Amino acid sequence: MDKITKRLTASSTWAASVDLTPVDLPREGLITEVTLRANITATLTAAAYDDFFRRIIQNIKIQGDGGRAYLGMSGNQMSRILSLWNEVVMGMPTIHSNGGGIALGAVDVGSTAFTSVFKFHPGSNPRDPFDLSVVIPARALSTLQALLTTTAAAVTDAAGAITAGTFNYEVCEVLGIPVPEGIMTPIGSTLAYAHTANYSDFSYDIDVPAGAFLRSIIMQMNDETATVSRRKDDEVTGVMLKKPKSGDFVFQQNIYELKQAMMSRFGCRGIAGDVGPIGAIATIRPAPTAALDIVPAGFVVIDLRPYGHPIYGLDLRGYQTGDFKLGLTIENYLAGDDTQIYWDQLLPVAAEYVGK
Repeated sequence: MDKITKRLTASSTWAASVDLTPVDLPREGLITEVTLRANITATLTAAAYDDFFRRIIQNIKIQGDGGRAYLGMSGNQMSRILSLWNEVVMGMPTIHSNGGGIALGAVDVGSTAFTSVFKFHPGSNPRDPFDLSVVIPARALSTLQALLTTTAAAVTDAAGAITAGTFNYEVCEVLGIPVPEGIMTPIGSTLAYAHTANYSDFSYDIDVPAGAFLRSIIMQMNDETATVSRRKDDEVTGVMLKKPKSGDFVFQQNIYELKQAMMSRFGCRGIAGDVGPIGAIATIRPAPTAALDIVPAGFVVIDLRPYGHPIYGLDLRGYQTGDFKLGLTIENYLAGDDTQIYWDQLLPVAAEYVGK
């Protein structure tokens, strides 16, 4: 068994609001981690949007044979969700200063260049880049590609749009072993719910996808009344995972308790320079050294491993869609508010890949 980290020679060049040319990922081993580094040039102003360094990718997919998505994030600025997921679960900074670009005291003023890092780690141990608990079985596939769709150039700052950028890729692989029987592989999909009204007592129901393990539910709640979509905590104020046919439930908690439990579960001290404390949209400047204890606004990772398998989460393989529902309490509804959900699911490797 060999463990390697490979920097790919292929890269993608920034262009606004387009599907970039697919990048072929290596297929000689089992992939345990994929890192995307976005080197972006933009002249920002004091009015740069919060999350500006997270907003640069619309859709992010890692796709194999038959269109199987090992990572399937499609929607509105999905790089925001992936970036925050990295920070909470992996404790990984997602913006780099290069000295001549990012100004540490006022990161959104006059910056000419910044690097954002997005990492997909399918395994359940984020501290081990070669964690074999969940892998992409690349060596058994005939095709495996990273597919990116970019956002508009002005997504960072209305007065200081992105002018150039390059996306580079690194992959962690385990070589020298065939695909083991029963090893887990990631699948995932995104659901976007545009709010339509207020709902009390967890009464807005969303079908939870069945047929796989559900390790976690990643949710981002957005206030759409400002110039840009902004994360906020007073949109979805309670979450309940229900079993409607039996009248049981897995959990019911308000958003504050869910988020505090998230921070404790993953040992996350806080998101530096986030958009404000719980329940507020603030104008705190997103300096990397500021506000270290802020719980991220409008974002939560609901870890389901405590309720099921300690590595893989809830085993929903024997259930049908509708057997579990996600009940939301929605407040302060205004047109345009929405919730984005990423279902972090796992399945045992397909039988035809075993031994290859």
